[in-house]
Amino acid sequence: MEITSVTGAVLAGGKGERVSGQDKGLLLLRDEPMAVHVIRALQPSVDRVLINANRHMVEYQGMGYEVHSDAESVYDKGPLAGLYSCLAVSKSSHLMVSPCDTPLITSQEFESLLKAAKNAPDKIHYLQDDKGRHPLHAIMPVASSLFALDVFLSQQDKLAVMAFYESFGCQSVRIDSGDTLKNVNTWADLKAFE
Repeated sequence: MEITSVTGAVLAGGKGERVSGQDKGLLLLRDEPMAVHVIRALQPSVDRVLINANRHMVEYQGMGYEVHSDAESVYDKGPLAGLYSCLAVSKSSHLMVSPCDTPLITSQEFESLLKAAKNAPDKIHYLQDDKGRHPLHAIMPVASSLFALDVFLSQQDKLAVMAFYESFGCQSVRIDSGDTLKNVNTWADLKAFE
């Protein structure tokens, strides 16, 4: 297996419960939606960009990228629903994902994932720093991951992203990220990024 093409996906399908139900990808940071900050960092490492969202489809489409909602069969499966849905529409050999709520991420983090995947393209690779694992910053082979995730979702009650990765076969990519992987979970987090 080799990497022949990479689809980049921004995961923006969450409920935004800790930000009063607001759509985090559309929250403004320095006058731009957070999803745009992530796309800008992701774009140099991928051939195509898409957004996974379950609300505010028109606003996301206005960013100029394909927008796909969670597949109905996995709608209640949390972040794995977003992964599954992105894998299902990806037309590339690999899928690189990032959550929409890490607006300080840079292209360097995505390049680290791509480099690791070139060395072992049959595994899922995710970022890890001194603060912990960041499983939603990842790259994975599309066909085998989609098949395995379909089986995993049909057989598991536990819907943890890392549980799926570990069942599939994964490797962490250690980076020194500073604050680039810090995510916005609350209004206070967003204000601190200004």
